[in-house]
Amino acid sequence: TETDYLETYKDSPGDIYGAPGLPGGALQPAMMNAYTQTRKFMMATYNISQAESDTIMTQGVDFGITQLVDGNWGVHGVIPKVIFEEAGVDRRRMLAAAAAKPARKETRKLHDFTVEGEKTLPLNNYTVHWGYFSQLEQPKLTITSGETVTVEMASHHACDDYDKMVAGDSGMESVFEWSTSVMNVERRGATEPSLFQADGVHVLTGPIYVEDAEAGDVLAVEILDLKPRPNQDGKTYGSNAAAWWGFQARNDKADGTPYYPGGFMGNGSDPTLPNDETVSIYELDPSGEYATLNYMFKWPFLTDPKGVLRNYYAFPGTCVPHDYPGFSSKVTDMGWTKDETRGIEYNFDPFPAKIPINMHVGCMGLAPKSHDSVDSIPPMPTGGNLDNKRIGVGTTMYYPVEVAGALLSMGDAHAAQGDGEIDGTAIETSITGTFKITLIKKTDADKPAWFPILDFPLGETADTFIVHGFTETDYLETYKNSPGDIYGAPSSDEGALQPAMMNAYTQTRKFMMATYNISQAESDTIMTQGVDFGITQLVDGNWGVHGVIPKVIFEEAGVDRRRMLAAAAAKPARKETRKLHDFTVEGEKTLPLNNYTVHWGYFSQLEQPKLTITSGETVTVEMASHHACDDYDKMVAGDSGMESVFEWSTSVMNVERRGATEPSLFQADGVHVLTGPIYVEDAEAGDVLAVEILDLKPRPNQDGKTYGSNAAAWWGFQARNDKADGTPYYPGGFMGNGSDPTLPNDETVSIYELDPSGEYATLNYMFKWPFLTDPKGVLRNYYAFPGTCVPHDYPGFSSKVTDMGWTKDETRGIEYNFDPFPAKIPINMHVGCMGLAPKSHDSVDSIPPMPTGGNLDNKRIGVGTTMYYPVEVAGALLSMGDAHAAQGDGEIDGTAIETSITGTFKITLIKKTDADKPAWFPILDFPLGETADTFIVHGFTETDYLETYKDSPGDIYG
Repeated sequence: TETDYLETYKDSPGDIYGAPGLPGGALQPAMMNAYTQTRKFMMATYNISQAESDTIMTQGVDFGITQLVDGNWGVHGVIPKVIFEEAGVDRRRMLAAAAAKPARKETRKLHDFTVEGEKTLPLNNYTVHWGYFSQLEQPKLTITSGETVTVEMASHHACDDYDKMVAGDSGMESVFEWSTSVMNVERRGATEPSLFQADGVHVLTGPIYVEDAEAGDVLAVEILDLKPRPNQDGKTYGSNAAAWWGFQARNDKADGTPYYPGGFMGNGSDPTLPNDETVSIYELDPSGEYATLNYMFKWPFLTDPKGVLRNYYAFPGTCVPHDYPGFSSKVTDMGWTKDETRGIEYNFDPFPAKIPINMHVGCMGLAPKSHDSVDSIPPMPTGGNLDNKRIGVGTTMYYPVEVAGALLSMGDAHAAQGDGEIDGTAIETSITGTFKITLIKKTDADKPAWFPILDFPLGETADTFIVHGFTETDYLETYKNSPGDIYGAPSSDEGALQPAMMNAYTQTRKFMMATYNISQAESDTIMTQGVDFGITQLVDGNWGVHGVIPKVIFEEAGVDRRRMLAAAAAKPARKETRKLHDFTVEGEKTLPLNNYTVHWGYFSQLEQPKLTITSGETVTVEMASHHACDDYDKMVAGDSGMESVFEWSTSVMNVERRGATEPSLFQADGVHVLTGPIYVEDAEAGDVLAVEILDLKPRPNQDGKTYGSNAAAWWGFQARNDKADGTPYYPGGFMGNGSDPTLPNDETVSIYELDPSGEYATLNYMFKWPFLTDPKGVLRNYYAFPGTCVPHDYPGFSSKVTDMGWTKDETRGIEYNFDPFPAKIPINMHVGCMGLAPKSHDSVDSIPPMPTGGNLDNKRIGVGTTMYYPVEVAGALLSMGDAHAAQGDGEIDGTAIETSITGTFKITLIKKTDADKPAWFPILDFPLGETADTFIVHGFTETDYLETYKDSPGDIYG
């Protein structure tokens, strides 16, 4: 939310809590919808409670940004099926279709076609409709349920280079023929046939009529095969348009000047002003493994055969009259002309990025009932333009049927795309696909358990479910009188998540440009195809979005003319599977866990260092979870280090300052138990500290077992939504119910046990947060103060907590669930909160992330990752804690599986005076991650919330 909240709110860092963190903008409602859709899907499919759903979702479900460009912006949740396999299947309803997993395909050549359909729908101007779904459209093929169909699809971007993507292909030529005398497909995107307005863009093949389909049914479309459509020379190309609707157009350019999208906004046809819209033409390698940039060009000022000026990228099927050597005269012969004074600005030597091919269908769905015809761009409950890269071979899509025959149409195929579709398009290409189309009748006795709740397009693979949420769940209902108003829905820079995405984009852009010495146009197109933007967390006041950059894009691609990151040369070997408590790496120095070596809830340049090291040394650090006292017996008892940290009785409180940015205050404006700080000799402001994670292991209890806790509490995303039953979420005394025992506390704590194999964690038991009184006599009637100890009364629990002076409201007691769904969460040990003390304030809350790191809550900060932090104070002052056994992107309910760990780290100082420092060094004002295969760029709602809210940093939470 603020990259450096300490600068933003430097005079009052606590104001970070008042930053725009409430629902707003377009992306935040999409996240809310994705959460509620995923919740109801999991509850229906597996017959689990909301509390079970919330904790399982938080640990195991990844929420990613599907797209930010299609009016109705998208967020998806990916649910790993493995969580539910071999875990009480006999007592839960499992999805019937999950039983038979399709075999994974062998690698094959790009144009091999392994599956042919029983019927074929070829591509021509008769079989397509351009830019809309319509219940009035004449079906082009009729099938029965269970049949396979081969469908040919054209990219609406093919005329970006007619010779490479249209010429010599009779089907493509018939679709794109537009001259002064003929326009084969005249209706293009118009929801009113008589209008020539292009309120939709995709070339859609269909519709396909499915016999016996009727409203209330569900259509299953299994993707059996996809292959690109080669041109007359046997080659395949695709186009990526970085245009006015892309996310990059919402930001200033890297040089700080505004982005000008041709005549769309502000520069009309003035040839003295630029058009920054850039088209990138990619060639797909015959191996089928990757696509490479062939050339790029700035969008020119064109005039179409009807005499209309096309001075920005907008109207579907616009053909570019290129003038590069060898380009044919066909486009100019049809009547297309360009402004010769401007010409076309080419780049025939772009960075030769190799984008991994991931063929998928961007726009596929059914005609809705509510309107005769609707624009093809905004996604809707019956599908449409989802732009989700997971809709490829091996995926089955499920669409709710609203009209007779279902009327399935498809198009907008992509050769590759990253989550986010940042610049507005993918690598748009023409393809041929084979699909098995099956009708699930509302009267079927064996229909899936999720059937009754399906009011969104659902995806399924062998390993996952893919739940889609949008800014508006059904924009056709919200804007039923004028659906086009979705484009004016709150999609401006509001809320907490949208600025986070903007920052992640600009951070990733400047990182790629600096590291690989590439232009912004190259960065934008490579980023759009190859970089995944995911939601890191939605709960820490300073909300997080990250970009994951695959290094393979840049390997063996012009390395000799680009500056490569020196550290990438030596890739660490992948570790063999080992037992949970094996420890393979010991540090040269050790920082043990006790009440002296920790500070609780803050980073501070005034904190006394607990260990001093020199650059290059390895250190073993012990860390305690601040949630360990959720079950003292399982996570604290018998461990002298843990006991010394959590000792809080009527007579003693070993760590009295807990989260207070002012030592004299007992206010808990921070929560994490942080070990450190570690002082690094010779570190000074302007340097960068590299922290390589060599090993992580959990901290077993006195019985040799390891547990973790997940608190679904008031700060979690679920607390921003009504519960599944439609009633409000009540977080104890935090909001609205005080200490009234007649009102519920929906906050739920889940205790997990980590399997000794190190592979997964299983739910052990759950309990509702009780009304407690601490040893100082303060009522703790909601989950808030760090180190609160629960005086359990389940059989066998010791008297230690009550002996310390903790009591509970006996009239309420503690509501337990000792038979929770036995989910098996894959373990992914990582450090949630690690970073350096900032300079702007003496002490800052540990919760909101900042430029020097802190509470990133990114599940990728585990073994094999190196984190890079900008140094602001002498010695760097590195602290770490908040370890997680597992977490999904988004950290939905507010916490991960919080556990105590021991880790070994190699700590290296990169001096600002080093001659061989990385190329990205000068631009690093955010915490950067690196693995053997990726870079991880972090963006927040506020780049530097300590600057934005410098007078009151706590305002970031508002």
